[in-house]
Parts: sequence; C-alpha cells; structure tokens
Amino acid sequence: MRKALKDRYGTVPVGLGGVFQILSGKANLHVMPEFSCTPLNSDEDVNNWLRFYDVAAPLTCLSVFVSHDPGLDLRVEHTHCFSDHGCGGHYHYDVTPQEVEYLAYYTLAEKLYRIDRPVKPQ
Repeated sequence: MRKALKDRYGTVPVGLGGVFQILSGKANLHVMPEFSCTPLNSDEDVNNWLRFYDVAAPLTCLSVFVSHDPGLDLRVEHTHCFSDHGCGGHYHYDVTPQEVEYLAYYTLAEKLYRIDRPVKPQ
C-alpha cells in the first residue's frame, strides 16, 4: 500500500496508521534478544543479532507508514504484531502468499511529526 501511494503522490508525503489482522497463513517477524555486547555498525550486524521467526495466523498488527520521507530521516513503515497464541514481534512480510488473508482498517494522518531525530555522526 505504501508503494502504491508513493507511485500516485510522488514526493507529497501521505501517512496512514491503523490495524490489520492476518487471518490465515504465516508472517516473518523478528524479536530483539538481550542487548548486544558488541556494537551493531551495519544492517548486516543488526540482522545477524535479531531473531527471525515465521509465525502462524491469527495475528493482530499495529501499523504506520508514510509514502515518502520529506527529509525527516523517517522509518517509512513500521508494524508490530501480537497474538492470543503467545507469538508476536516486528512484522516484515508474509511467507505464504497463496494462503495469507488480511483484514485491515487504516486512517489518513493529518500531521507528520518527527521526535528524537537521529544524530548524524560527525
């Protein structure tokens, strides 16, 4: 959905927030283990440190995304999921595209705020 909005609106940021359910199928999620004792200096370091799992539905996911970062150093999409069966984490994508079924409710954002912008190394 984010990519479709970006294709339609280009550099005009359009933000949505909401909830979706994964009713069937599986999704790839990650959870963070204990804090790393060594610095995580690259995306590869972070991905090697995180714990990834394929998790079965049903999952309830809270999600926000913006079609275009207007120079605020945003994470353009972010989703966390939980369940009644003890699984949850940060959503990446579904892993059973032929089986997965989504039910989603989103609303348009009226304002965009950036809180605690990362400090660029000098």
